[in-house]
Amino acid sequence: MSGDGSSDSLLDLEFAYTSHQDSCRDLYSPFYYCRRPLGHDGVHAAGFGSGRLRWRHDPNHPPHMLS
Repeated sequence: MSGDGSSDSLLDLEFAYTSHQDSCRDLYSPFYYCRRPLGHDGVHAAGFGSGRLRWRHDPNHPPHMLS
C-alpha cells in the first residue's frame, strides 16, 4: 500500500464515507470527477472496479471543478 489512498480498498472506503459536498470534484471528464475527500494526497480517482480511473492533475492546467 502506497499511503496516498490510491489502493482500491482505501478508495472504496473513501468513496463510501465522503459526501458529494465534501469530495474533491476535480474533473477527469464531464462524466468522471474525483470522489476523494477535499485536500487528499496523491492521485485523483473516480469510478469503481474495472471502471475506476486514477489521474494526476497537470500543474500547468488550471483545475476544473464542478460547482
